[in-house]
Parts: sequence; C-alpha cells; structure tokens
Amino acid sequence: MTSAEKPMSGAEILLQNLKASGVDTIFAITGAGNLAIIDAIAKDGSIRLVYSHHEQAAAMEAQGYARVSGKIGVVLVTTGGGTSNVITGVLSAHLDSVPLLVISGNESSFHCANPNQLRAYGIQGFDSCSVLAPVTKKTSRVMKIEEVSQIVQESIYTALDGRPGPTHVDFPMDLQRKSAVVKILSLNLSERVDLPPLNVEFLEKLVKRVSTAQRPIIYFGNGIRKRESQELATTLIEQTQIPFITSWSAIDLFPESDQRNIGRVGIYGDRHANILLQKSDLIIAIGTRLAIPQIGYDISDFGRKAEKWIVDIDPNEIAKFEGLGWNLINADALSVLKYLNHSNFQESDFTGWLKECNRIKQLLPRNDQIGPDPSDIHSYVHSATVIEYLNKNLDKNAVIATDVGAALLTGHSIYEQEGNRRLFTSQGLGEMGFGLPGAIGAYFVDAERQIVCLNTDGALMLNIQELQLVNEHKIPLKLFVFNNFGYAMIRISQENLFEGRMSGSTIETGISFPSFQDVAKTYGFGHTLVKNDSDLQKISNVMESTNAELIEIIMEPTQKYYPRLATTKLEDGSLVSPPLEDLDPKIDLSFLEELLGYKAHQNSYKARGL
Repeated sequence: MTSAEKPMSGAEILLQNLKASGVDTIFAITGAGNLAIIDAIAKDGSIRLVYSHHEQAAAMEAQGYARVSGKIGVVLVTTGGGTSNVITGVLSAHLDSVPLLVISGNESSFHCANPNQLRAYGIQGFDSCSVLAPVTKKTSRVMKIEEVSQIVQESIYTALDGRPGPTHVDFPMDLQRKSAVVKILSLNLSERVDLPPLNVEFLEKLVKRVSTAQRPIIYFGNGIRKRESQELATTLIEQTQIPFITSWSAIDLFPESDQRNIGRVGIYGDRHANILLQKSDLIIAIGTRLAIPQIGYDISDFGRKAEKWIVDIDPNEIAKFEGLGWNLINADALSVLKYLNHSNFQESDFTGWLKECNRIKQLLPRNDQIGPDPSDIHSYVHSATVIEYLNKNLDKNAVIATDVGAALLTGHSIYEQEGNRRLFTSQGLGEMGFGLPGAIGAYFVDAERQIVCLNTDGALMLNIQELQLVNEHKIPLKLFVFNNFGYAMIRISQENLFEGRMSGSTIETGISFPSFQDVAKTYGFGHTLVKNDSDLQKISNVMESTNAELIEIIMEPTQKYYPRLATTKLEDGSLVSPPLEDLDPKIDLSFLEELLGYKAHQNSYKARGL
C-alpha cells in the first residue's frame, strides 16, 4: 500500500487505481458527466482512450477486448442516456461471463442522495445503480472521495473473481473534481477467496464411475478458457483418451484435427455429435451452463442413456438441474481439473468407443449435413461455402468475431479450429449488432493479428456507426457481410408459424438496407462482391490487404440453416418435437437406429407420420 504525497482529485484517484490494476485501454464517449475523468486520463497519457460512437458499442468493444486479452474491459460513459445506452452490452457480458468495469458519470452527489425519491437526478441523471444492478455482479456509487480506491479495486476484483462478469461504478461529477489526500490500494487480484470448497468424496465417486464407464463423453465449455484450465483439460484427455465435445463458446479451445474431438451438440449442433451424446453412458460437463440451445427442449431426454455429472462454479446454474437425478458439483473448473488430473482411472480402455465415435463422425460429415440447396443456388453463395473457404485460408492466429444469423449459425456450425485462432460472439443474449464492435475491441489487444468479422446485412445496421472507428484507427478489418436481403431467421419463423406472412423481415415488407458498396466507400473500406462460388477466389486477393475490406456475400434469401432441431407440423395440424439427435433434414429412421444402437424415440416416429 503506497501513500499519495499530494492532494488528488477524485478523477485522479480513479486513474491511479486503474493504472495499479493494469488497465491500459478504455472505450469511452465524452460527456458533461465524465469530463473530469476524461481530462485526467488524457492528461496522464498512460491509458489509451478509444472514443466509440455509441455507448452500446463501447460496451461491446470492451467485451471484445476482454474476451481476447483475458483482462478486464473498461467502459467510460457519461450520465443520462450515456449510461442507459450501455445496458445491452452489459447484459450481454453478464450472460456470457465477460469481466467488464463500467464507469458512469452522474449529476452532483447531492442530487444523487435524492431524499425525495425523484425520478430525475439533477438535469440528466438517474439511479443508474438500481437500473444496472440486475445485470452486473456489483454496482456502487461513490459518495465520498475517500471511498474511490476501495470501490474501484473491489469492483475490478469482483468482475474477475469466480464466475466473471460486469461491475459498475457510478461517479458523481462534483466528486470527480473534489481533491483529497488518500491512499491508493494495491489489492492482489490473484487471490481468489470466494471459490466453493471441493467435495473430495463426491469427486472420488466420479473417478470410480469413469473407470466403469463404457461410452463416456466429456463436455467442455467456456469455463475452462484460462490457460491453466485448458492445459489441464488437454492433459486429462490425453491421460484418459475419453472423447469430448465442446459448447459453441469453446469451439476454439481444441483443434479440429484431434480425433478425440467429436464435435458440438445442440439444436444447431453436429448430427453425429448429438447421436453420440444420446449413445453415451456417462457425460461429464465442465465449465458450461448447458443452456437450452445446447441440451434441447426436453431436459430430461438430454443424454438419455447416460449418468450426468455437472461441474459449474455458479450455484444458481447448478440449481436448475436439481430433481433430475444428475450429479451436481458446485466448484470451479480449474480445481476440478486439477483433482481429476491427479486421479487414478485404473487404466480404463476407451479405444473401442473412440473408434465408434469416429466411425459415426465419418458417416455423417459436417459439411454434408447442411441440407438441400435452394433451387437457384448457382446464382448465389451458400454461407457454408464461405466458412469452408475461411477454414483453409484464415491466419493461424486470426481473431474472428461473429454477429447473428448466417454469421453465427453457419460460422459456428462449419468453423474448424486450427492454430491459435480465437472465435467469439455474444452467445447468451445473441443481440444484433455485436459482431463489429466485438471485432474492433479485439484489435486493440494485438494489432498484429488478423481481425475478421462475420456479419449480416441486418445486424450490421445496428452499430454501423462504428465503421468510422475502423477508418479512424486504420484497422485492417476483414468484414464479411452475408447479404440475404432481410432477416432470414425471422422469415423462417414467419414461414413456419404464421403461414408464410412476412412483415418487417424482407425488403418487400418494410425493411431496407443501403448499398454496401456505398457504405464501404463512405467509411474508407475496399469492397468485394461475391455473387457465386466462382467469385470466392476474389476473397484471397483481399485477405492479406493492409486496408479495411468489406466482402459482401450475396446469399439465396430462402437459404435455411441445417442441421437443426425443428418442430414438425403433422398433416392434422398437430406439432411434434423430435429428440435432440433427430435433426432436420431427417435421415432414414432405420439408419438413425443403426447409429444409436437402439430403437428411436417415439417422437422420431411421430415426426415421420409413423
């Protein structure tokens, strides 16, 4: 702990605490409510200020920075709308366990005291702490300058500790300017004191169960992303030779070439991986919250033949599986992986099971499962073809941020991990507009890495203003825009649920877009138009460019995203939900049963009218 030798303003105290915590980049928008903080940081010069063009995007840029760097992302906004605008980005970070520190200015502290419970604090202010409390791990308001160090340090610690997430500090403008002599805390952020204790006896039961299993699968999620956890996960796989699957958030943790990597499960998962999941007799999930897109709509049918063991650091996530007969371990992934790596698995032999996994994987190649082509496919480009191209041509250390629609679904379905590539998106919230600012934030971690954004015509419009940030900072972004002339996923839902009536999802029904060639020119991007498969060779000409490039992919507007778990509407109008392994487009029932090794689920029969 070091003492300041001279009075500092509240803004300067904040600055010193950020520096002591290793913060080097802040995504900000200047406003009346944060001017003193902006001035202190700019005058000091040791922290880079990146000036975004919308607070929502600033939070997403900080996310991109945090996801790739492994450090905390920091957002600085002003009072009023400046603070309310961050909510979407903060909620996204909260759902995806991304550590952020949001610093908001506010009206003077005597307004924030608000003894009369007024809706408005001064001119623009409001109770930002109450608004942000449900979507952050911790929210605090500075009401005394002597509190600044403790509040800031505890907020950073909380954001990084346990299950990471966003925290918020509200800083009234008068206290930003007020001076005092205070001590700058130097907390040891590596000391994790809030971890749940390990139940060693319970873990030993898991070890014994592995030794008796015939068809085990380990399910890894984003909770093992820290380097030590990744290394221990790899060692565990090498030690046991147990096949494994990953959540979409963890696709980039293991190479596609690993024969023990049997893919991704879920409602948009690999067909072969879903079948193998339903064939397994033991599932060990580590560091994944097993959301509905991963386990399907019938939780009781997930891994129907398997004994389930779930490891999650969040007791609330664990609690949702109570009453199902699953084995629930409330612990952090690192501690469990350390224990398992020092366990004796009695030389279990899973060679036959691994061969079976790869046999089924080879029978159902991922790229063959994308379903029937649209009738006039030769006039357009299938999104899967583009991702296949990128698999072979991306740098081995590229960073890829995706948005929703084709960018998300095809991107994560067809993508193959190689080298040190980093792939990420907003999984929990899945909001339109994340991809571009996410990619921009990643650039400020390491400007030497290839930066790629997979986006869509619809999603790009929600944060299109951030293209100016790319222009200003000369970011050599490779921006892929999958143009299917509207909102493809909404169109599919309208076709399935509303008898094909379209509204606000196509250019004929009220949604419109600019010329992306004009957009590229306005923001200083090069523009490449890919209208058919033969045009794909154009991409190679721009991937190595040192300039920003917008690659516009013209898709068939009616292209579907397969394979997927879809409700089937029978001739009598009734709906049937097939099980997780029975994805569209349907395969022959006898073939499905041969792969499962047992009679198919009754809903697989019903979905086929049998």
